Amino acid sequence: MRKYISNYRKTILSLIIGILIIFLYLWTDPTPNIKGTIKIYDNNDALLYESSTGVGHQEFTSIDKIPKELKDAVILTEDKRFWYHAGVDPQAIARAIFQNIQKGEIVSGASTIPQQVVRFSVISPQKSPKLSLVRKTREILMAVRLSYTTPKEKVLERYLNVMHFGRDIYGIGAASRVYFGKDIESISLAQSALLAGMIANPSKYDPINNPENSNTRRNSILEKMFEEKLIDSERLERAKAEELPSSIYEPSLIAPHAVRMVLDELKQLNVSSAGGISAYTTIDSGWYELIKNIAKRHVEALRLKHDLTNAAVVVLENGSGNILAILGSIDYFNEEIQGQNNMALALRQPGSAMKPVTYASAFEKGIATPATAIEDIPKVYTTKKGEGFLPNNYDGRYRGIVLAREALASSYNLPAVEMLSRVGIESFLDLSHKMGLGSMQRVEKYDLALTLGGGEVNLLELSNLYATFARGGIYIPTRLIKKVENDDGKVIFETEKIEQKRVLDEKVAWLITDILKDKRARIPTFGEKNPLVLSVPAAVKTGTTTDWHDNWTIGYTKDFTVGVWVGNADNHPMRNISGITGAAPIWNQTFEQIIKFNKVGSFIEPEGLRRVEICTWDGLLPTNTCTQRYAELFIPGTEPTSYTTLTARPEYFEGYAVQIISPLMNRVYEIGVKENESIVFELTPNKDLISVLWELDGKKLDEGDCGGFVRNCRWTPKLGEHILKSSVEVTGKGKIDLTPVHFTVLEYKEDW
Repeated sequence: MRKYISNYRKTILSLIIGILIIFLYLWTDPTPNIKGTIKIYDNNDALLYESSTGVGHQEFTSIDKIPKELKDAVILTEDKRFWYHAGVDPQAIARAIFQNIQKGEIVSGASTIPQQVVRFSVISPQKSPKLSLVRKTREILMAVRLSYTTPKEKVLERYLNVMHFGRDIYGIGAASRVYFGKDIESISLAQSALLAGMIANPSKYDPINNPENSNTRRNSILEKMFEEKLIDSERLERAKAEELPSSIYEPSLIAPHAVRMVLDELKQLNVSSAGGISAYTTIDSGWYELIKNIAKRHVEALRLKHDLTNAAVVVLENGSGNILAILGSIDYFNEEIQGQNNMALALRQPGSAMKPVTYASAFEKGIATPATAIEDIPKVYTTKKGEGFLPNNYDGRYRGIVLAREALASSYNLPAVEMLSRVGIESFLDLSHKMGLGSMQRVEKYDLALTLGGGEVNLLELSNLYATFARGGIYIPTRLIKKVENDDGKVIFETEKIEQKRVLDEKVAWLITDILKDKRARIPTFGEKNPLVLSVPAAVKTGTTTDWHDNWTIGYTKDFTVGVWVGNADNHPMRNISGITGAAPIWNQTFEQIIKFNKVGSFIEPEGLRRVEICTWDGLLPTNTCTQRYAELFIPGTEPTSYTTLTARPEYFEGYAVQIISPLMNRVYEIGVKENESIVFELTPNKDLISVLWELDGKKLDEGDCGGFVRNCRWTPKLGEHILKSSVEVTGKGKIDLTPVHFTVLEYKEDW
């Protein structure tokens, strides 16, 4: 029994001793409890942003970046025997006791650098009273353990990264930037001594608020460095003569919309910022500032005349998908223009900027080639709601037959709608999504106006869609963050290998590029001299919404893509401004700066395409009667095999059916607001039209404007539902009964 009790006591004693050992081990653990900040850098490691919430300005600085003179000054001032003691300095303790007894008050401390590391980064002053015996004992034990388990260089590194330098500034790196506006590697001897002197009492030796104290303290440290033969007399005098900083350098917010995108992406990646992290981005801050100035200058020049207040710009590196610059507004801090809204990510109507997708889909499906003849004359299409849709060209003109090359390059609306009607909305949306557009997901929502900008896209995704053309049909997702490191230098996130996916045939992509860079083909709309012409070949397309809410210009060279949007963030319309006058000048100036400072490669035509001479009038092989011809590119197997039968360019496409183009199907009119109101009845123009007969609600119209076989006339409206019919006679085709049109006339009622 006694033996059992004895063994039991030994077990209990061993357990208690074990618990005490574990407790002491944990209680004296010198692992720091550091709360760091989020730092965001550009592609040249220049700081774009540092968060300051909670922990102030703080960043990790490795010991090899800290100047030797600064390390010498700190050790000389704070812990002269740092390299020799084991965490606690008995000599310093004895000296401090003697000096304090001699003066009758505390005038000297004995805390070593390891003790201060523990005090400021491990032990919480709130939980352990500052002057308690328990706290001091724990501090000493931790300092000793830290000195035995950590190399001296690392201890000094930790010390310089946790010490307070006033003004909510922690760490030597942040202090250097705030007080001197430079990286720690670049500070002078005098600046090193000043920072070393601030550690003892940051408020007292603040160079801005207390310059006399700061100057005296700095010079005292410099004198000590001279006495210890760490510097010579010449450097001493030069350093003492150096002026103190007169103001602080507030951390600036550069490329703010990009910074917000990075912060959002870090959340999506679930990257922990505890202890501090550094995110290295693809942004070029130099380009950002340059582009911001270009955009701001242009918007200001057009503000009053066109009621324009804002612009957004995206610059992409085609080969990598890197976002080199993203300007979300011309002034992030201007609330009047809603400057904090990132208009590069806002969903807006793209106008004609979506037309290249329509033609690319047609080329890929074999429906058309750049030489396909398309009708540029009025035509009514039926929407999914059964309503009539009559597209118009921006300039109000109609050109008869045009080839697809000219139709796309000169941005004609009617041919684009006709092409989309042949391609199909589903095919258009499928290719758009493959090329990176995340919007326009509801197929049932859209009609043929989609090719004219009837959907909504954002500038960043649309710019990358154009970059996909530049890459020969290869889609690469855009990239903003290259890697993320914690403040210990460990990589916690890094972009994986660039994801490449072919989404469009290389030859089709080249046909679009070749058309968009064809200066001759865009002359009918834009003329020879315009902002779309660069000093190097570039493929480019504009976009303008019919109500002037949005202007776009997006274009690319082999290596870079630039996208520009101009408009108003609150969506109020501009006045009488198109993509060529609104967005294009910003695009031009931005690209010319890129060309000026970067090597821009030449486009490379893929192998296997055929160049065939065709007749400009109809896209077929020319005969001797065709006086206008040029060499067109074709994917093998798609080139024409028939010869033209034309002897001149036709005024209108003879095979095009006559239609009622006004009123539109299922149109509703409200009358009663104006006197002498009328509704226009109109047919498509056709030079072979012989006679016209109008019939309304079963009765022939033979009175007033609508009598006498006219192609268009005005009818005085009457309330009710109506059916309009027309019979025409066309040369060579005889009498034709046109498709009837249903429309309704209601009495106008004002909403109260």
